[in-house]
Amino acid sequence: MKILPLTLLVLLTIQTQAQKMRKPENAPAIVVHHELSKADLHKIKLLEDTLHLLSNTFTYDTLLDVRKKACYTFIPHFVEALKLDNSFYFPFDSFETISLIYPPDSSFRIFTWQLVLPKGNFRYYGVIQMRSSKIKIFPLYDASDTMTYHSQRLLTSDNWYGAMYYNIIQKQVDGRSYYTLFGFEAADIITRRKVVDVLSFDNYGRPQFGEPFFFFKQQEDSSHYARTDTLTRFFIEYNYNASTILNYDPQLEMIVFDHVAPPTDKAKGATFSYVPDGTYEGFKWANNRWNWVEKVFTFAINENDNPPVPAPLFGTPRRQPVLPKENDGPR
Repeated sequence: MKILPLTLLVLLTIQTQAQKMRKPENAPAIVVHHELSKADLHKIKLLEDTLHLLSNTFTYDTLLDVRKKACYTFIPHFVEALKLDNSFYFPFDSFETISLIYPPDSSFRIFTWQLVLPKGNFRYYGVIQMRSSKIKIFPLYDASDTMTYHSQRLLTSDNWYGAMYYNIIQKQVDGRSYYTLFGFEAADIITRRKVVDVLSFDNYGRPQFGEPFFFFKQQEDSSHYARTDTLTRFFIEYNYNASTILNYDPQLEMIVFDHVAPPTDKAKGATFSYVPDGTYEGFKWANNRWNWVEKVFTFAINENDNPPVPAPLFGTPRRQPVLPKENDGPR
């Protein structure tokens, strides 16, 4: 059977990420909450087995029709599992190609995954599940193909900028929680993006994406950016063969990312050719916003002082939440 080159590329990427994944020794395991009934526990485990097979099929299979059918079959089965009482407390830890992240307050969790389409196209899927004994979910509908380049719009779950999320951090502004999301997007067959977005919930508890938190102030001798600006989400864009960093470093207490640049002067503006140039930029939280730092490291990177490594796109997150007890938190 002939393997699609793009599918093979994605398959190899997933395998590489899975091989790099290591579970920290001090990461507490998620256990099934005691309120999940025995009957529902049995049912959700059976559904998890089916979901595991379907997710592997829509990721690895070489035939487009098979991938699409598996993805479209996965969705109603997944909703059926999430409908069970206290399903939030079930870890779904058999998923290998679906990203699952929790915020520090464990008030919700986000599942995201991708489907490879022809001609270098990708479609992203996701769902936010709120911490509740009864079902409370927000499906995420990828509308990024209808948006302008590096969209700065304020978005909702109905017109989400699709990505696979691999990390999340939480900040408080005027008593309201804002969650900074780190995501990966396969833009096309030769271009990759990493994106930092902001998730919050409105007065009705509905999710919204984007917040004017990313502040750039041009330095007189700066050649990185043309002007002072404030963005609602931030992107780096680079060649599909490049390996980049865009993540939060808890020791530095800042977002750190590769500065990507064209390999030659003639390639300037052709972002599909951009690669890391060995320097690192960042964002530092101050005055209720992320403030751009033009140069994070003032020393050479070597084996003894490496920059932060991104969390794996697939599998178990680095830090699992301590799940709430019976009377803790919203119901």
